[in-house]
Amino acid sequence: MRTLLYFIVKDVVTARLAQARLGELADSSAQVVGPWFSQHDNQPVEALPSIDVGQITYREELAITGILVGAIVAALVVLRYGVSTGPGAAALAYVGATTLGAMIGWWGGGLIGTRIGRLGLGRRKAQMAQGQLLMIAGCKSNFKESTKQLIHELGGVVIDEHNDLLPNLRWV
Repeated sequence: MRTLLYFIVKDVVTARLAQARLGELADSSAQVVGPWFSQHDNQPVEALPSIDVGQITYREELAITGILVGAIVAALVVLRYGVSTGPGAAALAYVGATTLGAMIGWWGGGLIGTRIGRLGLGRRKAQMAQGQLLMIAGCKSNFKESTKQLIHELGGVVIDEHNDLLPNLRWV
């Protein structure tokens, strides 16, 4: 499983240095990805990779929840209104309805999730001083302490972390 680590770095120079040092680790066994940067008001930083909205919100978590809720609701609708022509048609109706319900739930959950920012991260971002940057880096869970130490040596402060549910499933 991958972990996303959130840091506050003091300026753009430190951000570029952190990007270079993490770039050296990207080819190692730590498999570090990123880093991504934004300013206090979620604006991108010139010439640095910007943050994806899924990294600072609950988009993926609510999209997965939406899949389950949508499939269950669709199955209940088919159960309630049923298909009276036979078991084959009923099975096809269940499969089709739960698939459609899951897709609609995934889409709706993702839309709702993008509007809900990560709570601890939001509080810490509000306290950031002018010129400071938010930096996010991803790594394997067993290498998170060494990644934290590397950024700490450069003057970055760890403010939050979370395990990425589906690291290879990203919205386009």
